[in-house]
Amino acid sequence: MKIYKKKDKIIFEIPKWTKRFNPYMPNKDVGSHQTLVGIIRNDKHGNQELGFANVIDMSYSGKPDQNTDIIIYIEYLEKLEFIKLCKDLELNYIEYPICAYCNKTIYGAFTIGDKGNMCDKCNIQK
Repeated sequence: MKIYKKKDKIIFEIPKWTKRFNPYMPNKDVGSHQTLVGIIRNDKHGNQELGFANVIDMSYSGKPDQNTDIIIYIEYLEKLEFIKLCKDLELNYIEYPICAYCNKTIYGAFTIGDKGNMCDKCNIQK
């Protein structure tokens, strides 16, 4: 990554791809993954948070890649404009669903209940 100042702006040049690392085979090239992923996070009021998160390589453990929380928020775009931006940048994006029971954002696996998407906490309480 390259970081520099240009007039009154700070510029971050982030590589599109990051080399994967397998600690069990440190000298073997095991490919690469996207450095960033687009995030669309909804809340119970119908608002959305849009931005980019860092991708965490999990291939060494045989699991799908994970991502951090949003690290770069995009506040000037609507959802469809953000999706277009992700496509223009050739980045994947993830849209997190809302639990129809408690109205919280659902991260990871979930169940479909009578009212719709159901987080694990609501599923356990049922």
